[in-house]
Amino acid sequence: MGEKSSLKLPIKTSQDLSSAALDFTTTVGRKFRLDSITVSVNVNITETITITKNSNLGATYDTVLRTVGLVAQKSFVFRPQGEEVFNAGDEIDVDITNANTTGVPKVEIKISEIN
Repeated sequence: MGEKSSLKLPIKTSQDLSSAALDFTTTVGRKFRLDSITVSVNVNITETITITKNSNLGATYDTVLRTVGLVAQKSFVFRPQGEEVFNAGDEIDVDITNANTTGVPKVEIKISEIN
C-alpha cells in the first residue's frame, strides 16, 4: 500500500490511586495505529477503565473504544478487534477511576507509527 510503518517505543504512565484517578492522554502528534493497551496493578483493584479515541476534530467526534469494570483484578489488556488508525492530532485517553483509593496502575500503550 505504500505506507511504511515502524514500531515506536511503548508509551508508559502510572498513577497512585490513593492520590487521584489516572487521567492520561497521549501526545503522539502524527498518524499511528493502536496495537494494544496493557494495565497492570500492584494490588487487586475494583475500578473502571475507559479508553477513548480523542479526535482532532473535537469532543463531538471522540469515541469510547472500551470501558471495563475491574473487580478485584490486577491486570487488563485491550487489543482492537480491527485496525484502529489514528490521524495526525488524534490521541488516546486512558482513564482509571479511584473510587477505592488503592493501587498503582501502570499503563503501557503500544502503537505502530504510519508514515
